[in-house]
Amino acid sequence: MEKYRKILTLLKEFFVRRKLAICILICLAAAVFTSCGDDKKIKPRLPVGQNIEDIPSFVVEGFEYTSTHGGVTDWRIDGKGAQVFEMKKKIYVQNFTMTTFEKNGAKSVLTGKRAIVNSDTNFMEVDEDVKFRASNGMILKTQKLFWDDKLKKMYTEAEVIIIRNGTVLKGVGLESDAEMKNMVIKKKVRLTAKDLQEANGE
Repeated sequence: MEKYRKILTLLKEFFVRRKLAICILICLAAAVFTSCGDDKKIKPRLPVGQNIEDIPSFVVEGFEYTSTHGGVTDWRIDGKGAQVFEMKKKIYVQNFTMTTFEKNGAKSVLTGKRAIVNSDTNFMEVDEDVKFRASNGMILKTQKLFWDDKLKKMYTEAEVIIIRNGTVLKGVGLESDAEMKNMVIKKKVRLTAKDLQEANGE
């Protein structure tokens, strides 16, 4: 009789252990599947959109960006701050200033509240309160200006104001070289009444 009791006790322990193991496995499986189901919930959200290329690679204060050729500086960009997106090949600059250096030592200065620079081609889009002061003293004012670094030309489709030697021209659209020696205002070229009076010495 004692022999049978021992056998029954061993069988109970076996089934208890087996039952406990099965419960543990069930709990682990439930945890895994719950984790898989909540994958979208626990996924960290990106600060800008859902694409990795929308996150800046660098955020810089006191930004400076220089273009050189043969050891000589062609131009230099300065900004209060900038966000560099390496995957997009773009740099977003705030309080943008671009100084262009000529061979004779003269320089031109382009400013704007913000700009987008293509880090591969150096093509630039400058926005808001854009002002270009050429080395010959001519001044261009507009709200948007594009700079093609490969062709060394600038252009816009926005309204423009050109000031030189007391003469003020206004129009819409412009194409020009960096020195503003070869410049074309596309349409609606005009002088205001005040400008005409000042030009005639009235």
